[in-house]
Amino acid sequence: MFSWYSRKQDVVAQSTVETKYVAATIAVNQAIWIRKILVDLLMDQLQTTHIYVENQAAISIANNHVFYGRTKHFKIKLYFLREVQKEGEVILLYCKTNDQIADILTKAFSKKKFDERMS
Repeated sequence: MFSWYSRKQDVVAQSTVETKYVAATIAVNQAIWIRKILVDLLMDQLQTTHIYVENQAAISIANNHVFYGRTKHFKIKLYFLREVQKEGEVILLYCKTNDQIADILTKAFSKKKFDERMS
C-alpha cells in the first residue's frame, strides 16, 4: 500500500539528518494510522510495515538508543520512532537516492533521467 503526504514540517531542522528523521517519523505516523484503519476493517496487518528512508544516518539514530551530542536538539517526541520499531509495527529500511521513485513527484528531471526512473 502507498500513501502520499505533503506538508511543510512544523519543526525547524538543524541538519539534513534531522530533516530525514522528521520525514521518516511522519511516514511512520501515517503507516500506524493506516494499520489501525485496516484493523477496523477486519484486515489486520500481521507483518511489519517497511518504511524506506534514503538517509542511513537517520536510520542509525532511530535504531540506536544512545543520545549523541549532534542529536540533542531533536524533539523528544520524535524518539517514539524507536519504540514503534521495537514493538515490530514498522521497520526503517535504506533506499538509495537513485531508487527513490517518489522523487519524480517532487524534483525536476531531464528526459534521460526520467526514462531511467520509469523503467
